[in-house]
Amino acid sequence: MNSIARSIAVVVGIPTLLAAIYFGLIASDIYVSEARFAIRSAKANGGGGGLAAILASPMVSAGGQDTVVVTDYAHSYDMLKKIQERLDIRQHYSDSDIDVVARLKEGVTEEELLEYFAKHVHLIRDTQSDVITLKVRAYDPAISQQLANLVIELSENLVNGMSYRITEDALETAHREVDIAAAKVQKASADLGTFRKDNVSLNPAEESSALLTLVGGLESRLISVRAQLAEKQAYMREDSPDVVTLKNRVSVLSRQLALERGRLVGGSGGREMSGLIADYQPLALTEQLAHQQYASALSSLEIARLEAQRKKQYLVTFIPPNYPGQALEPRRLYEILTVLVYSFLIYLIGCLMWSALKDHIGR
Repeated sequence: MNSIARSIAVVVGIPTLLAAIYFGLIASDIYVSEARFAIRSAKANGGGGGLAAILASPMVSAGGQDTVVVTDYAHSYDMLKKIQERLDIRQHYSDSDIDVVARLKEGVTEEELLEYFAKHVHLIRDTQSDVITLKVRAYDPAISQQLANLVIELSENLVNGMSYRITEDALETAHREVDIAAAKVQKASADLGTFRKDNVSLNPAEESSALLTLVGGLESRLISVRAQLAEKQAYMREDSPDVVTLKNRVSVLSRQLALERGRLVGGSGGREMSGLIADYQPLALTEQLAHQQYASALSSLEIARLEAQRKKQYLVTFIPPNYPGQALEPRRLYEILTVLVYSFLIYLIGCLMWSALKDHIGR
């Protein structure tokens, strides 16, 4: 019996006594500042509002990936460096007022500081709602809240930076296409203007159509006047006033008809109208296609702008970091009881193993 009591005192009593001394008298108070935030995009459901709208599922497919990125970034060297620039956490966690067990040792490396920092800054991601719970442990309530605010601020800067990069890349490509299309429109318009200036013709196709109509009309009038002249010549003398008048009209109409036909076929050293049309149509078609491409590029730019705005990510903090009014850790009684229970379990396991070993030796 004395042997059992001594065993229990050594295996269970001593660890429990040490735990009671440490957690009851030595362990420093730890203040925990808690916050909750989520990453959401501009695309949102129409129904509901307030917190329900924030916690709904309006995220695009990349939202979950961005949440993982943020949680990983919180324990990165970059995050630690930026926080250290604004808040001397090395000095805080290595303060002499903190108990020696929990205190950050002097002269630790960056890797050891990052490991210590990761133990005091926890980010827990809810896979159902994609909400991140941030818990920051510090030995001063103001430091705990300030550090939590810095973690959220730097995480928000990361999300904004990623969204800005995505938006800029998408819009840069769309703007480049608009510039290319605008240059094509300018070139096509300049080529068409040069053609019109050199050939003194705004639209050879329309002008040719108008000339054909005019030539047709002159031919009809000439045929009618010649018929009248033939009719008059049948019973009048050649020098009669009516015959002379009709002959003059035939002559005038013939010269006018020959002139207009000459304009069509390029007489008197001018270019043939069909040649002008052949040169004009490719230029006009190129200008038309350039304008269509420019309109399409402008439409694509607007679509890219709206799509980029829709996919833009925001870090929404719906529960800001609180100022811890009392120390939540360590949970002294819980920690002492935990050591007691585990020590007693170790004692029982040891007894069972010793009993089994004695039975095995006895055989």
